[in-house]
Formats: sequence, C-alpha cells, structure tokens
Amino acid sequence: MHKQLYLVIVLLILPGCVSQTDEASQEISSTNDDSELQGINIVAQTLGRDVDGPETYDILEESGNNSTLILWAAAGCNGCHQWTQMIRECVDNGTISKDMHIVTVHRYPSFEGESYVNNTYGNNTSDTYSPWPVLMPEDGDTAVDAKTGASSSVPLPEAFNNPTTPTLQVLDSEGQLIWQSKTYRSDFSVIQEIVGVMS
Repeated sequence: MHKQLYLVIVLLILPGCVSQTDEASQEISSTNDDSELQGINIVAQTLGRDVDGPETYDILEESGNNSTLILWAAAGCNGCHQWTQMIRECVDNGTISKDMHIVTVHRYPSFEGESYVNNTYGNNTSDTYSPWPVLMPEDGDTAVDAKTGASSSVPLPEAFNNPTTPTLQVLDSEGQLIWQSKTYRSDFSVIQEIVGVMS
C-alpha cells in the first residue's frame, strides 16, 4: 500500500519525466487533422522578465517571419534542464545563431506554479536559466489559428501533438510544425539537426 502511494506521489511530482523513452526526431507533414486550424500558434503570458519581451507573447508575431524552436518543459524535469543548458551553451558558442527564435513553453500549469518555473528557468543565477522567452500558458488554453489570429477550440497540447517533457519542435513562420524530437537526454546531434532544419 505504501509503495503504491509513493508511486502515485512520484508520478504527480515528475510529470512527463517518468517512463520516458527516447524517440527519434521526425519531420511532421501536418499539424493535426482538425480542418478548423490553418496553422497553429501560441499566445500566452510570460514570466515577465525583460528577456521575455511583451507580457503576452505571440510566437508567430515575435518570430520575425522565421521558424521557432520550441522547448516544451517542466520545472521538475531533469531532461528539460539538460536541454536548456545545451541550447544555451550552443547559443553562447555560436553553434546556434543568436538570431534564432527560441522559446520555452511550460507544459504542466496544473502541476507546477509560476514561482517554481521562475526559480528554474527565470533566475539568471540558475544553471537552467533560459535567456529567451519562457511562456506560461494556462490550463485549458487553446491553440490560436495562425491565419486568422483567432482562438480555436483545440486544446493547446492536442494541437501540438500532445508533447511530453522534454519535447523540441520547430514551428515555421506559417504555423506549421515541421520537425520534432522527444529525445529525453540532451544530444548534440539533435542540435545539429535543428540548425539544419531552421537554416
């Protein structure tokens, strides 16, 4: 009984990080089967830091007509920490251009509060600091139609292929998912693939 209770607690504390398996990166032919959406977009609040830009962040509007690298992350996810560190190091050493549009999107708002996310990704003294915008969608948020700019009825995770954490995706300037990887541990070969897809 105690072991079962402990397992339930662990599963609630570590969303997306338990029983995670690596999946090869893949090109994506379409965002989803819902004809309601003509491309997808995320418009959400940020952590409110200077580096986050506007308080309400529109990924496509802020992308400058370029593709966007999205890291779906949770504050308690070790794989997300590794990916954040590797992406930041690759920006610092020039492997990833400083002009590349990168955002972190918090995946589990019902499990982790903003202060936990801010301490993990927003604190510039943290090893997992994200020097790019961190978006904080709310539980129940829906995808925005990339063409019309209107909110849809499609839940945000569903529109983005129900990403676990960590998931990396590339969203093009038209709001089409063109690539994703659910590789749990950071891997430089995946970074090279991302650079190739986005260049």
